[in-house]
Amino acid sequence: MTDPAPSASRDDFESMYEKYMLHHPADIRARLRQLIDKRCTVMVRAPGQEDATTAALALGERSIWFDVPRDADLTPRLQTAEKLRFESAIERIGVRFTTGPARLGTYEGLPALEVDLPEKLIHLQRRDYVRREPLSSLGCTLSVPASAGGDHKITARIADIGGGGLAVLTSDDAALQPAVGDELEHVVLELPEDGPLTVRLRVQHVAKFEQNGRTVMRAGCQFVQLSAQDQARLVRYVMHLDRLHSIRRRELGS
Repeated sequence: MTDPAPSASRDDFESMYEKYMLHHPADIRARLRQLIDKRCTVMVRAPGQEDATTAALALGERSIWFDVPRDADLTPRLQTAEKLRFESAIERIGVRFTTGPARLGTYEGLPALEVDLPEKLIHLQRRDYVRREPLSSLGCTLSVPASAGGDHKITARIADIGGGGLAVLTSDDAALQPAVGDELEHVVLELPEDGPLTVRLRVQHVAKFEQNGRTVMRAGCQFVQLSAQDQARLVRYVMHLDRLHSIRRRELGS
């Protein structure tokens, strides 16, 4: 997923999450220490480049050390990028921060990347994740169990999505009739520009309504057992939607 070019839209986005921003150095160091102690998977990305998987190794006085990516070609890109974006999750709480370029060095005798400590850090709890309506059609593929009429798949539309869950729309006569408490396995989300993501959902509530002369079922679902990497991808997509909504509001107001 590409970063938005206008700096104004990025500033608008960050202002929406200002209450989740940590600015005090002691608070920032505490969250970074948790990344190390809990051995959290961390995703790092340079603008216009693919994600790299890494892990936080150690905290210095003014810097933090990360493991080098397995893909050796990514290391030089992280060294030359003007800005790096890091994303992870600590016990289901999203963490995101940006730094300047990485410096290649060694930690305990092995290659490692060092970056300056961030000046601010987003610490976003799941209950605070914003739900956003996709601005274009966003679909998902649901697997229908044999007990519900055969082991096949149906395509459904996503009404809104956040870091903690989503709402899916299906027709009332579809083979899959979700009920509260059901767990939906192998649900494939088609995230724009970021490729498919397979998740597990737990149905939290169900409602029926009329739309264009037909009965539609809306199932509000919670993500179940997401990996840190998948959590980061979802949070990144929702933040991308936030930027697009912010741009649209500004255009409508002009």
